[in-house]
Amino acid sequence: MNRRSLSMIFLVLGLVFLAIGISIDNTIFSYAAIAFVLISLILGGRWLRPRKTRKK
Repeated sequence: MNRRSLSMIFLVLGLVFLAIGISIDNTIFSYAAIAFVLISLILGGRWLRPRKTRKK
C-alpha cells in the first residue's frame, strides 16, 4: 500500500471513531479519532512540504 491510500484509510477511521464517540458520548473514541486524523496528516505529508513557487 502506498502512503496516500494509508492516509485516506486513517482519515476515514478517524471520522468513523469521531462519529461513534459523539453518538455514545465516549471520550476514548474521540481521542482515538484525533490520533487517527493526526496519523493521516503525517502519512499524507502534504502539509509538511513547502509550497512550490511559481516561476514568472
